Amino acid sequence: MDHCGWESRQQLTVRITMATQTFATESLLSRRLRAGWLNWETAAYTLIIIASIIAHLWGLDRMALHHDESIHAWSSWRLYTGAGSFSCWNGLDENGNARGGLYHETYCYDPVYHGPSLYFLTALAYFLFGDGDAQARLPMALAGIGLVASAWWLRPYLGRGGALIAALLLGFSPSLLYYTRFARHDGLMVLWELWMVIGALRWIDTGRAQWLYLVAVGLALAIATHELYYILLFIFGVFVLMRLLAESRFARYLNIVLLVVIGLCVALMIINPPLPFGRGLYVGEKAFLIASALVLAWLCQRLWPPESVLTSRLRALWQTERNTLWTALAILGGIYLVLYTSFFTYLPGAIDGITAGLIYWLGSQQEYARGDQPWYYYLMLLPLYEPLAVFSGLGVVGAMIVAVIRRWQIKRQAVSSAPDAEASDLADVDESARLKAMAPWPLYPLLVVFWFFTAIIIFSWAGEKMPWLVVHMSLPGNLLAAWVCGRFIDVIRRERPDAQIWLVPLTVVLLGVAIGVAFWRLSTGGQTAILQAIVPLLIVFGLIYALLSLIGRLGIRSVSAALGITVSLLLAAYMIRATWLVVYDHPDVPVEPLIYTQTAPDVPRYAADIRELAINLTRGNRGPQDPTGGLTMPLILDGGDRSAEGSLAWPLQWYLRDFKNISWVNGSELGRVPSVDQLTVTMPDGNRDLAPIVMLYRPFVTDRLRDILRESYVQPYGQAGVFNWWFPEGNKCSPQSPGYKRFYYSTWSAAAAQADCGRDLSSELHGPFDVLLWPFQRENWPTLGRYLLFRQLPEPLILSGREVEVWLRRDLAGGTAQTTTVTAAPELRLAALNEVRLSSGGSGATGIAIDQQGQIYVADTYNHRIEVFAPDGTLVRNFGGQGNGLDQFYEPRGLAFDSQGNLYIADTWNARVVKYSADLRPIASWGSGDMDLGDGRRATITEGDPARNAAAPLGFFGPRGIAVDAADNVYIADTGNKRIVVTDSNGQFLYQFGGAGSAPGQFNEPTSLAFDAAGNLYVADTWNGRVQVFGRGADGRIDPIPLATWPVPGWQANTYDDPMLAVSPEGTVYIAVPSRQHVLTANAAGEPLLRWTGVGSDSVPIASPSGIVVATDGSVWIVDRLSGRAARFSLPALAPSTP
Repeated sequence: MDHCGWESRQQLTVRITMATQTFATESLLSRRLRAGWLNWETAAYTLIIIASIIAHLWGLDRMALHHDESIHAWSSWRLYTGAGSFSCWNGLDENGNARGGLYHETYCYDPVYHGPSLYFLTALAYFLFGDGDAQARLPMALAGIGLVASAWWLRPYLGRGGALIAALLLGFSPSLLYYTRFARHDGLMVLWELWMVIGALRWIDTGRAQWLYLVAVGLALAIATHELYYILLFIFGVFVLMRLLAESRFARYLNIVLLVVIGLCVALMIINPPLPFGRGLYVGEKAFLIASALVLAWLCQRLWPPESVLTSRLRALWQTERNTLWTALAILGGIYLVLYTSFFTYLPGAIDGITAGLIYWLGSQQEYARGDQPWYYYLMLLPLYEPLAVFSGLGVVGAMIVAVIRRWQIKRQAVSSAPDAEASDLADVDESARLKAMAPWPLYPLLVVFWFFTAIIIFSWAGEKMPWLVVHMSLPGNLLAAWVCGRFIDVIRRERPDAQIWLVPLTVVLLGVAIGVAFWRLSTGGQTAILQAIVPLLIVFGLIYALLSLIGRLGIRSVSAALGITVSLLLAAYMIRATWLVVYDHPDVPVEPLIYTQTAPDVPRYAADIRELAINLTRGNRGPQDPTGGLTMPLILDGGDRSAEGSLAWPLQWYLRDFKNISWVNGSELGRVPSVDQLTVTMPDGNRDLAPIVMLYRPFVTDRLRDILRESYVQPYGQAGVFNWWFPEGNKCSPQSPGYKRFYYSTWSAAAAQADCGRDLSSELHGPFDVLLWPFQRENWPTLGRYLLFRQLPEPLILSGREVEVWLRRDLAGGTAQTTTVTAAPELRLAALNEVRLSSGGSGATGIAIDQQGQIYVADTYNHRIEVFAPDGTLVRNFGGQGNGLDQFYEPRGLAFDSQGNLYIADTWNARVVKYSADLRPIASWGSGDMDLGDGRRATITEGDPARNAAAPLGFFGPRGIAVDAADNVYIADTGNKRIVVTDSNGQFLYQFGGAGSAPGQFNEPTSLAFDAAGNLYVADTWNGRVQVFGRGADGRIDPIPLATWPVPGWQANTYDDPMLAVSPEGTVYIAVPSRQHVLTANAAGEPLLRWTGVGSDSVPIASPSGIVVATDGSVWIVDRLSGRAARFSLPALAPSTP
């Protein structure tokens, strides 16, 4: 008994010891939880999938449907409702364009609108959950969630940790999350691509039929979704072909054959003959693609395993598993036929699905080049939104090149025989290193890195470059990043370094901060800044020494892995912020290049108000097709001109899809020959009357048409609203203007630039690689940093778009939910007494002032000069010109006179104030900028910090407003530095007040200053959306604590339309509100007295009021920034008050 008991205890001890050792060596993710079947890995996946569900579905309808989204949503709705009339493929006309004109009662394939899967899946979403914006995006959102779940299948290639990282990256990367919440085919396509790759890899490894079936499903759905499958088949086809050749008996000739083929491609690239078919297609372009793919495939071929894996698997499939092959082909063909023939109701789709897309693309779409984006477009988007993928890709390619070179060296190294034991030991060590260097790479990273870079090359070459296509590069890039991060984790687990490894991330973070501070100091320029950079540079060297010491203690592999993990986490933190900003913070405000021609947020509101009005107006006209009433209310909407330019069809076709009586008019013709009859429609009761709602593209609304509309209509949303808008790209034909398209043409393409732009641009063009060097140039770092962190567009870039005018029949003005909006609209419309026009006829005028003789001075900002007009509007003279000389300006804005008739000018981007005598001779200037912001713009940036403001009293950052008090002291609104600076009339600094913030006495982009008769100072605190009024202290200086602060509706942050203000001697305050196209008149306490707008002598309204000045007779001059003019108005008597 005792012996048996001892033996049992001994066995139990052994089992406990073994279990303890196993628990100690297994990873955290593989340890089981108390539930038995559940471990930390499945728990982590569950949490990630739940988070992905929330991320993809939360607020799915918050953003207005984009132009393309609305087409897909509307077409799916017609499929769901059985409305029919689908456009079918009908070949190309003699010009190579899609012929059109063929329709069918159910879905039929037209490559213009891509494949059927999106429409059937969206119709299913409507069937299950009803029709709406969220339901239109639901299939893509579910595909995004499917991406996350599918990462589970990647565990054999990425490991447990790497697969979890893949799930996180696929679920929450900025581009993938944004476009899997977007009703376009690309959100579906990325899931089918992933299934194809996973299925192929798992089938090659296991030979199990289910994985081949997954390939068939993925390929069939990809074919049924988007013509991009041609590109995918090219990418994967080249890789598979190279693999088969490497496994064949011709492998020994592979390098020679590749050299010949690549040499032939290079020759064709030089000759570049046109293809005998298609439009705008040349052999050289295709040769470049083939050569690039072959070079990448060759690099992969040098590293992949030598075993005959793919050939043997294909042989076994044909010889012993042919039923599996037929089943896979049946799945592929079945899905294809069912979808393309619309469940066998449109049989020509079986042929069109294969041929039409390629014919259309070769025929016209490649030459059409939608978006007209430059070749570096994706090289800009990828680092901005997917930096982890970019850095991982470059790192892997670098490692591949090093590995290939190392193999080449080993193969040519002569191994000498070892004459003694010591030499033999050394030889063993060398042999071990050689075997390690010669070890083949796994197939997964080779396939993914080839896919990633080949996709970048092909999509950069393709004519159509749209931001949503970036997901087809983001997918392989993030899969590669997950593999790299997984390798880093494996190294740490395998090497098991001691606790000092945690010093690596701490050192790296501190090193990054020190480098950032040093570069920031150096970027400001000047001797003081260089001296201030010495300390952080010394810290940098100390931290580098500490990092090298850690390498000596822990080994270079462990430290390198820890360094890689740290950098990856920092990049991931940036990506999380980028995701939040673009997906949730401003998904429909195009301050991001990822957002393209987005519908403005107000458009769904217009549609909702129209629907409510229609129900209220026609609720008595209910019927089987219109149970609530309202759908029969007539609407007149702008269908654009004959080429559809200016059309409001998308997304209004979707948002007003239920309405039965919409008249789509030619807005251009209506504006050219307007009449009341053209606004008359048949009402539901059969009577003829004016249309209740008229919506027109604003450029088509002529003065004659507007006069007719005003007789019977009001504008409940103001004079105009944004219909859709886009990221400010710049102008490819203006290489010296802002925006990324200024690099479109380079010195290598001067002839193409001249042919396209119609003028010789040789002297303005940049070098061919200047666009790639731009982020690394010191003067661009502040602009780049502000955009990366805050998405702040650099001046003078502003959002632009198409505007719409909404007209509501006057007798119905109380019938919508927007009655408060109606009352908030301008209450008075004035006609100008007279006006002055800039001689340039351009836009950008801002500041205005009147001298003692009554002459009007206007800052012609973008032409860098001041124009002087007589009181009757006659141009007297102009002076200035671009430059930094005493008699030159760089975008002047604010103007003010002192009691002696001297003129003071806020020379914005020369960062100074310039003083002119009464006879307009330049006398002096003061202020400076110690940084070059690009294009010669100077600034001293203090970020509104009080200490830094004190250190640079006359260092200005974009000064705009300027005013002179009764003592001839000069007050400067140092806009970018969030302060007011006071000097005497000769530029001697007196004092300053303010600083960054929103508390009383703090500022955020002050743009204008004005004094009242009592000496109180009024400040346009623009980005804080308010006016602050300051009195004087006992010492006669401005008291930094304001007397009053009041909001200005319509002033918003991150706008650059230069709103200004003026104060009359009686204390009436005039405030320009450019975003609402009106002027707010208030008393000194901020109580609104009047909202008004005006029209010039041509009856064209003031579109963007900016500068304001009150004349001695009480009339008010307003500068219209967009039309290059200033107009004078007389207002009714108002009752001012004091703060």
